[in-house]
Amino acid sequence: MPGAFAAGAAAFYGGPAVSGGVAEHPREGAQMTDDHVPAAGDGDRPDPASVQSLADFAQACDRLRAGRSYADLRRAARPRSLPAATVSDLLNARSTPTRDTVVTFLLACGLHDDAARRPWLAGWERVATAGLPHPAGAVRVRLARPRLLGVHAAIQVSGTARELPPYVPRDVDADLRAALTTAAAEGGFVLLVGGSSVGKTRALHEAVHATLPEWWLLHPADTRAIADHAQAPTPRTVLWLDELQRYLNRPAALPAGTLRQLVTAGTVVVATLWPEEYTVRTARTRAGEQDLYANDRELLGLARLIQVPATFSRAERRHGEALAGTDPRIRIALDTTDAGFTQVLAAGPALIHRWEHAPAADCYGRAVITAALDARRVGAQQPATRAYLEAAAPAYLTAAQQATAPADWLDRALTYASGTVHGAAACLTPVPAGMGAVAGYLPADYLHQHAQRTRRTAALPDLVWNALLTHRDPRDSLGLAGNAERRGRPEHAIAFYRGALATDGLLAAVPLGAVLIEHGGADEGLQILRDHAAGNTVVAHFLADMLVHCGRVDEAVQVLRELADGGDRYGVRRLTALLAEYSRLDEALHVLRDHAAGDPFAYQQLAELLTEHGCHAQAARVLSEPGAIRSFTEMIDMAAEFHRAVDASFELPPGIAEASHARQLAADLAGQGRLEEALQLLLDRAAAGDNQALHQLVTMLEGHDRVDEALQVLRDHVATGAADARWLAGMLKSCDRVEEALEVLRDHAAAGDVYCLQQLATMLEEQDRIDEAVQALREHATDASVGHRLTSMLAWHGRTDELLDEVAAGTSGAVEALPRLRRTDEPTAY
Repeated sequence: MPGAFAAGAAAFYGGPAVSGGVAEHPREGAQMTDDHVPAAGDGDRPDPASVQSLADFAQACDRLRAGRSYADLRRAARPRSLPAATVSDLLNARSTPTRDTVVTFLLACGLHDDAARRPWLAGWERVATAGLPHPAGAVRVRLARPRLLGVHAAIQVSGTARELPPYVPRDVDADLRAALTTAAAEGGFVLLVGGSSVGKTRALHEAVHATLPEWWLLHPADTRAIADHAQAPTPRTVLWLDELQRYLNRPAALPAGTLRQLVTAGTVVVATLWPEEYTVRTARTRAGEQDLYANDRELLGLARLIQVPATFSRAERRHGEALAGTDPRIRIALDTTDAGFTQVLAAGPALIHRWEHAPAADCYGRAVITAALDARRVGAQQPATRAYLEAAAPAYLTAAQQATAPADWLDRALTYASGTVHGAAACLTPVPAGMGAVAGYLPADYLHQHAQRTRRTAALPDLVWNALLTHRDPRDSLGLAGNAERRGRPEHAIAFYRGALATDGLLAAVPLGAVLIEHGGADEGLQILRDHAAGNTVVAHFLADMLVHCGRVDEAVQVLRELADGGDRYGVRRLTALLAEYSRLDEALHVLRDHAAGDPFAYQQLAELLTEHGCHAQAARVLSEPGAIRSFTEMIDMAAEFHRAVDASFELPPGIAEASHARQLAADLAGQGRLEEALQLLLDRAAAGDNQALHQLVTMLEGHDRVDEALQVLRDHVATGAADARWLAGMLKSCDRVEEALEVLRDHAAAGDVYCLQQLATMLEEQDRIDEAVQALREHATDASVGHRLTSMLAWHGRTDELLDEVAAGTSGAVEALPRLRRTDEPTAY
């Protein structure tokens, strides 16, 4: 009965329950007698787990009432309301009841305990949501297999048949289930943080299973699958992200915006994360350092965080004791004192012992385990192949062990390394490449975490680097290259970057060119950059930088000149700066006259550079150019300063000398206590276009605690275009009126003021409002200077996916920012 079902679903999601299009109420002719005969006797209790349809649910409820009449049910439900018509609809499957109706009916039938009502509500939810869309590949939470979700296998001992022992309740369970309940009501992100094998995944599975058994569970393979789901999120869905670091590692990191989109849509996102991964991704960077984990910090900031301790508390041990008689594995874990309960169940300590204390005859097994762990430690995320292990293992063996190795040493070593400990886990787990074929071996997470601590500063032997170079998976090339570069192995970094060129393109080409140039391969490095700079403005800028670094200034000038001729405003500024730096002033001025019309900032930049080099007269000359900046007060003052600093025969632009005398007079009047006269003089000069007088006026008002007047003067001059809006915004910010400052900058940015846009982005960034800053810049990224600001911000905050999007779009500065992003982007490599 589709009409009745749709009515029930509508009622559940906020509308009235309907039957045949009429809102629920007692109807004429409805069956309302008190002597309805139940379908089964009192002792024949139905099983709500078997409910799959509305008819099933109605029959089960009819049997549950066990002879109670409608009047009996109505009286038992008090003070809740349970009209006879509502009961009739429920028992005759006329419409899907609301959740509140079901709860009231269950209470009337004597089910006062939450645990007793839970299976009935689960059955109702299956019926109420059966027609709603669900994600492709998802399963009901109650049907999800814990081992497939990442729950570690448990040790196997005689007398046990179940894959997992009974769950021992944890202290975090109450908080965890409360967090899930809250998230289910409005969407949310619940994150469990704990080391490998501390029981966080098992606790999360048990909590989700108990709290949301009839929801859909989606276990995405990668961030692409998450992004696809976020485009059309489905209701009542749990997104399972066990070992969250795998979804955060670059280059395909999960954007915070995508997770926020899912939570807003009502999705319950659950995840687990190792403590060291959480710490590195949430730590604030020091001033001047590149912020690689800004996206991760923002994403993790959305989570309801729950810490899972590595060891059992006294209360948890008491729970374990109560269950010890049901499974001997629990007794073994409780009686082991040198490791935590959950680690023993997952065989973590036994794995360490198997690796570090291998018998002498199994030294080859220990060697291949170490080779696999070291490969992962320096960025190899794909399974270690047999060929790699065969080539790398000798580096961990003595000369005598190598010389006396049996012919089948590798087979014996892999048998030892992949052997299960207590039937639960292995140091290396084979990854299939089809039936009867092994693609490679992955080290156990618990063992990997231990190796990270104990081998953190251990240098990889040359033999291992060479084995990685020869036998690596191409997908690992970029990560290995960055690790090799950071570890002072440029020759291996270059080789790895070369290998990544085919698959990673610019991500490999730009750092490859930089490493080659830095380590004696300048001609080849520059040629690689030239090859990729053809038609790509951002690579061309990076090429110019590298040419200057190599002392090939004329070639850099030519590259920038071509950019300037092509209309790249940022190229104009960089070209004039470079020419000024090498005392080629006439060429710089020629470039400005040809290309800088409408870009007074270029003149300001050149004047400042000349000042830094002590060329005051030349700077004043630049400021006297027809296209030079007039709105920046410090520029006019600079020109006056130049007049005092250089040969008096140099003539300042008309009006500057007169303005300087007027400002001095105002200062004298204020010093004599004639403040109002001084203010009026400065106000008159400011009205005549003397921006420095305006600056002096505002400063004088501030100094006499007349801040509101100063702000009003600035607002008036900004409104007429006589003052820069950034000045007003800066003053508002200094008065702790940040939102007003941002509004001023937004208004002028929307009107096309690129400089206000840049200042807006900077101020938002200072307020940790990175998403807003990025969005503001992205709307105007066709301007080269804005593009550079945008891509620098993305690189600084570690937003790799967004930076790659800007590379694909050809945004200025994107490729130039890539090396800064990529060189420290492996969070688990030490």
